[in-house]
Amino acid sequence: MSEHINPTPHLNRAKVKQTALEIAGQTRGQGFTRVGLSFLERIELATRQAIRREVSIHPSKGKTLL
Repeated sequence: MSEHINPTPHLNRAKVKQTALEIAGQTRGQGFTRVGLSFLERIELATRQAIRREVSIHPSKGKTLL
């Protein structure tokens, strides 16, 4: 069996796709029906960057990230 590596481990892909298509339907005049892997990978990267940014600006005290 070949091992598959998840390129978007921080995402619920189904929800991201659903949300992206809903937003596209509300804001764009075009009827998008699919979400490509490259879109999901960009959202994954943005998510990782947001997490990294939030951790880096958090005070270095306590045990809980707030």
